[in-house]
Amino acid sequence: MAGKSKKRKQASRRSGAQGQPDRTEETRREEQAVVAAKAAPPPAPDAKKPKPAKAAPVTTKKPSRLRFFVDAFNELRRAHWPSRREAIRLSIMVAVVCFVVGAALGAIDFVFTRLIGLLLLGS
Repeated sequence: MAGKSKKRKQASRRSGAQGQPDRTEETRREEQAVVAAKAAPPPAPDAKKPKPAKAAPVTTKKPSRLRFFVDAFNELRRAHWPSRREAIRLSIMVAVVCFVVGAALGAIDFVFTRLIGLLLLGS
């Protein structure tokens, strides 16, 4: 029994998978395509390229002065506005940051003022 299955495997290997094209034929076609692409002469460089024609200036009607306000109003309608809670929270955060930065700058100013007074005036 073992001999028969071994012979079947060898036979199926020799015949290849049924219904599929020969791999060597595909490879040969691919190689021919590559050789043909390499053999094609490179495109000749154009000594003079045609300059594009100048486009005629586009003349548009000057927009109305009121159009600016209409556009601004429409833009404000599309903007994302924070909720009341977000606005209050962010306002408090800005006030706290301003207070902290102001206190830090005031402290630095105080220290430098005292330092300059001691160095220059000696008091």
